Amino acid sequence: MLRKIGQSYQVAIPRQIVKRLGLKVNDYLDVQVKSHIIVLEPQVMVPKDQVYFYTPQWQREERKAAEDIRKGRVTKTKNLKELFGRLDR
Repeated sequence: MLRKIGQSYQVAIPRQIVKRLGLKVNDYLDVQVKSHIIVLEPQVMVPKDQVYFYTPQWQREERKAAEDIRKGRVTKTKNLKELFGRLDR
């Protein structure tokens, strides 16, 4: 789809692409050049105090925990006292 560069070097993204990607006004796009091609990639902004959750290490541990839950490797207790009692064994 051909687009013209407008004022302030702005380019309008075609409506069908906006709908297909679920983009909204004020969303963020990462803009890069790869081999003379402009690449726009939608980004989600994460609050600074939650960035740790998206680190490779944290995500690896999340996958391990999900696998443990799926395989039934969990301990169910009625309260914290019972939980800590089992952990102390």
